[in-house]
Amino acid sequence: MEPIDKTRAPTPADRQAVLELFYARPMIERGRPVMAEMMWVLHGRPDEERHEKILPEYCYPIFDVFKKTYFKGLPSLSDSVSVTDQTRLATAETIAEAKQAVRVDWVNLGKMFGIGMRCLRFAELEAADDLNQEGFGDLSTEKAKELCTVIMGRPWVAENWARIENESEDQIFTGLLNQSIESGVKSLQALQPRMEGYAYQWSPAAMSEFAQGLAEGMTNFMDADGQLVGESQRSGIYVFLLLVWPEIKVMLESSPKKTVRDLHEWMKPFMRWGLTAYVDIDYLRDVCAPPPSGIGLILRPLKTAASA
Repeated sequence: MEPIDKTRAPTPADRQAVLELFYARPMIERGRPVMAEMMWVLHGRPDEERHEKILPEYCYPIFDVFKKTYFKGLPSLSDSVSVTDQTRLATAETIAEAKQAVRVDWVNLGKMFGIGMRCLRFAELEAADDLNQEGFGDLSTEKAKELCTVIMGRPWVAENWARIENESEDQIFTGLLNQSIESGVKSLQALQPRMEGYAYQWSPAAMSEFAQGLAEGMTNFMDADGQLVGESQRSGIYVFLLLVWPEIKVMLESSPKKTVRDLHEWMKPFMRWGLTAYVDIDYLRDVCAPPPSGIGLILRPLKTAASA
């Protein structure tokens, strides 16, 4: 087996393999089911018996890890607000009456709003600078077209060709980022003053606890440099394995089933292109091991040197 040369630049064949993968199914299309299922896990897997999983099984232990790392500071809605008397709540006309029917954890509620506001600030005020620093503002039109195709897909590029020619890439991607969070996060922006008003009427303690949670949420998910807090050593490879779930699904369903060696060999162009870190087979085998030590990406066992 050819070892990975960490010093070797990607070849034209490596580059073509990466482009063909994302031309066939762009990042945005790959990410939609991933985001939907991750939100289901983050919300506590509601109605699990009837929920139809739309991703390969190995993705869900990754979401569990993210819940404990990236999103460890994100409380669930059920941990923040719970109704204790539905009938009384339905007839409540004042805050005093609502307090008899609802239990509110104002710190947790503040954390939710703080995380949302931090994401909104990053999208509106910081993302463009980050993209410029990564060199996205100086791409040629052809490179910009290629990148937009990888992320958004050919139909989007065809519909937005004039935009690609006339706007810088950081403007395009910042606009797309804002658009993607608009319906969810921006609703928090509109709700925050109302929640502060409710806390004001609820009690002095509620005001203090909501402010405390807001401050914690602003820092425990994303730091001042826009980097996610709580990243694990395996986070990079986890993100990559989520991104290529359609191809791994084919491997899992193939007959005979692919091996860890097959997966490792297939990943090499992506390692060389920098889409995931360089890892050896033993490391990949540890990642793929059954939970709790791994994510349960069950391929055919890797042959040892003695049995090969």
